[in-house]
Amino acid sequence: MKLINRDADYGLKALLAIARRAGDITPVSALAEELGLPRPYLRKIMQTLAGSGVVRSSKGRGGGFVLGRPARTITVAEVVRIFQGEISLHDCLFKKPICPDVGTCPLRVEIGRLERRLVGDLEALSIASILGPGGRRPTARTKGGQR
Repeated sequence: MKLINRDADYGLKALLAIARRAGDITPVSALAEELGLPRPYLRKIMQTLAGSGVVRSSKGRGGGFVLGRPARTITVAEVVRIFQGEISLHDCLFKKPICPDVGTCPLRVEIGRLERRLVGDLEALSIASILGPGGRRPTARTKGGQR
């Protein structure tokens, strides 16, 4: 079981990179280079985020992406849902079809409790809170924030 798939992971990393630029338009080529991703793949991810309103895009020379809303309002849970649908750990851990014990299974009750806590934590975790005060943590490709 993977909690966050590859598209959601890269979408989150792209949002963090855009948020660090504090409103500057970020070309997909700059994002692709910073994240080490193929440009066509990243463009697909960014189009998905744009379609959901999380980012805004501008075309042409000088075009790129900016956040569609303040970073404090974009949560990890929202981005995961955009790429994966609802967050659910409620499938049977034993990979069995729905069993007759579905209503009384003690494991399912505990998994449901964990799922509610996890979703709550992911809802509380925003792009801004990941970046921290000042919103400009060094990128993975920089040392001490210097380019």
